[in-house]
Amino acid sequence: MPLASIPDEVGLSAPRLRALVRQDLGIALAHLRRWGRRRTAIASLPDGAAALAAATAGFADQAHLTRTARDFMGRTPASLRPSRSA
Repeated sequence: MPLASIPDEVGLSAPRLRALVRQDLGIALAHLRRWGRRRTAIASLPDGAAALAAATAGFADQAHLTRTARDFMGRTPASLRPSRSA
């Protein structure tokens, strides 16, 4: 769901929704949305390629996912894959 459509979905103005999220969660709404996209992409990694995980989660491309993961977690998506040694 695009970030701009969330206020309409919940019946609040955009500034009020941003203020409530910051007040209750202590982080910006955009940051919360990026967190969700990273989580979606990382959850998709064991099943397929990083490029597919990036597209599924709404990143522009694999490089965008890689930069975002490295900036946020200090690790690349490939380093987050579970090992297949079983």
